[in-house]
Amino acid sequence: MELDVVVPTLRTGTVQRLLRSLSLSTSRPDIVTLVSNEVSLDIETFGLDVQVARFRSATVPIGHGDLALRRNIGIWASAGRNIVVLDDDLVAAAELVAVSRELLRTLRYFWGHHRYLSFADHPVEELVALPPDRGRPREQPPNSWHLWMSCYGGMFGAPADLVRDLGGFDLVFSCRQANEDQQLGKRIARHVDGTDRVFVYEPPFAWHPTEPEPWGPPAFSNVCPSDHETVDGTVGRVPVQRCKRCPWLRITDETCLFDDSVHWPYNPAEIEVQIVELR
Repeated sequence: MELDVVVPTLRTGTVQRLLRSLSLSTSRPDIVTLVSNEVSLDIETFGLDVQVARFRSATVPIGHGDLALRRNIGIWASAGRNIVVLDDDLVAAAELVAVSRELLRTLRYFWGHHRYLSFADHPVEELVALPPDRGRPREQPPNSWHLWMSCYGGMFGAPADLVRDLGGFDLVFSCRQANEDQQLGKRIARHVDGTDRVFVYEPPFAWHPTEPEPWGPPAFSNVCPSDHETVDGTVGRVPVQRCKRCPWLRITDETCLFDDSVHWPYNPAEIEVQIVELR
C-alpha cells in the first residue's frame, strides 16, 4: 500500500530528527512531503524519498498560524495516495508507518496517539525503539473511544481523496491555529460513521517532546507584520474580522467549530505550489 507522510514544517531544527526516525522505521513511507518555505533544500534525507513543497498565495493567509494550510497543501500534493500527517517536532516510533498501512487497509481514516517524553537524554535511535508506556499519554486512555475534541492533526491518517472530498482542514481557522483539527475530526466522523466519536489508536503513535521548540519566523508571509486595519465580514456563514490591507482574518463566532460543514475549503487554484524533489 502506498503511503505518503506529510509534514508541515516550520521548525527547521527538529525536522531532521523526524526524518531520521522515519528512516529507522520497520517500513518506510513511499515519500515524505515537507510543506515549507523555510527548510533548506540541502537537508539530510537519510535515504528517504523527500520532496519539499514551497508555496505562495495572494488570497490565503501565510505566516504564523498557517498550519491548516500547510497540511492541505501536502495532502493535495500526495497524488491520491494514502497519507499520514505528522508534526515537525515529533519522533516516529518504529512501527508507525507499518501499523498505519495496516489500519488503512480496513479503515477509512484513523487518529493516532502521542506519548510525551523528554528528548534531552534519548537519542533518536533509542526513542524509535522505546515502548509507549515510557511516556505520558496524550489521551486517557489510548485505544478507546473519545469525543471528536480529542482529534489532533499531528497524528492522522486517511486516503488523500477522502480529505479532499471533504474540503480539507477548514481555512476559516487561519491565523488562529486552533480547532481546525477537531472540526475536521467531527466532519469525518459524521461523514463516514454518522457519529461524534472517534477512536484514538495506539499503535500507531509518535513521541512528542515535553520541551517543544518554538516555531521560527516564517520565510514568507503575506499578512501585516503588526496591527491590522479590520472590517467585519463573513466566510461562508461565519462572521469574521478581515484586514483591509492583507489576507488576515479571524473568526468572531465560535459556533463554527460545532458545525459539520466546511466554511472555507482548500482551493488549490488559490495557492502557487512548487515541488522540489530531494531524492
